[in-house]
Amino acid sequence: MTKLNDILGMNARNFLFQGRYNCKKAKRIADEKLLTKRVLKQAKLAVPKLYKQFKSEGGVENFDLSKLPDSFVIKPSQGLGGEGILVIEKKEPDGWLAVDGTKLTDNDLRLHILDILAGRYSMLDLSDRAFIEERVRVHPRFAAISCQGTPDIGVLVFNRVPVMAFLRLPTRESHGKANMFQGAIACGIDIASGVTTSAVRYTEEIKFFPQTRRKLAGITIPRWDEVLELAGFTAQACGLGYCRVDIALQPRMTKTGKLKSTPMVLEINAQPGLKIQLANKAGLLFRLKRVEGLQVKTVKQGIEIGKQLFSAREEESIVRVGIFEEVEVADITGERHLVKAKLDTGAFRTSIDEALAKKLGLLDPENLLWSGYWRGALGREERKVIGLTFYLKGRKIKTAVSVSDRSKLKRLMIIGRRDLLGFSIRVKEAEAGQEA
Repeated sequence: MTKLNDILGMNARNFLFQGRYNCKKAKRIADEKLLTKRVLKQAKLAVPKLYKQFKSEGGVENFDLSKLPDSFVIKPSQGLGGEGILVIEKKEPDGWLAVDGTKLTDNDLRLHILDILAGRYSMLDLSDRAFIEERVRVHPRFAAISCQGTPDIGVLVFNRVPVMAFLRLPTRESHGKANMFQGAIACGIDIASGVTTSAVRYTEEIKFFPQTRRKLAGITIPRWDEVLELAGFTAQACGLGYCRVDIALQPRMTKTGKLKSTPMVLEINAQPGLKIQLANKAGLLFRLKRVEGLQVKTVKQGIEIGKQLFSAREEESIVRVGIFEEVEVADITGERHLVKAKLDTGAFRTSIDEALAKKLGLLDPENLLWSGYWRGALGREERKVIGLTFYLKGRKIKTAVSVSDRSKLKRLMIIGRRDLLGFSIRVKEAEAGQEA
């Protein structure tokens, strides 16, 4: 169960994270979609193709709409919350058909663009620029659980680490827009696996897509690692320490008839909403504090940290264990080795002996997540934190563990309470009297 103190509120978001880790220049890039496109294209990151942009009324009147493809999207550069976005499904003999079934004429499109230029949808209530871009189609994986519009994947990145993510699904109620305030569904995603875990509409948990029996949990996001990489490199290219990157998967058929999808950045939010916590049933403040201050040097390292720290655990069944257990620890090649361990709820993080970790190849630089300081019986000391997979009573646990010298102790591994979710520890007098 999520604790109240773990939840991120609006004031904490604005002052502790968004205001502290996003400079003015970076926020400007995120707030202007055309500028976002330019920056990301310079960084060679995928964005939908730009067909046309408008700065003045004259440009709107003189543009030949017949040059556009059958399907496209019209957007305001400084729009907020999906307002002002018009998605055209196809061209018809007497005009255009929007995704919600509305029929539009050329004049309707021009008037909509003029409204954008006048600032009708601008977050600053000032004159704006409009643009027409490539429409991202619905990936076949999501075709049965979305209505009218294109689902997108929001990845919240902090300090180069993906700390939380959700899949937003347009509904009939949201008129094809992936906007939770208008009735779109949000599904929480397990960072480690890219599989949806739970779903909400507004503030209510739901298990099935509306008017269907299609489950919303257990959906695997295609090309998950590429999605995380794109989110991390996008935040880095824009200079944002804290943001949400919204990504869609553009499906394409290759010449050989195979489906290929390309992750594309739709937009960036330097002040992302907080409902992502409802979708994930987890507090964002708790996750942000866990990675704040870490020396994360690369996007790849950040992804590994996110996967290790924020992997979902199977909590449906309780497994009974003792204070002292033998666990199977996977070495760098995945081979398992029996190790004697002590289960200690007084310790937060799991710890493993340095010599053992070295023997198993776990101190390889590629497996090093970060270094930090711990205060113990011997005082304050610096320890390495590495990725580790171990098995306790047959249950696989993928986590981040600290490395310390335990050569003089009987147990070369301590399992902390962070990795004991779903376990019930029984205490016997014989066990309680043993030396760790």
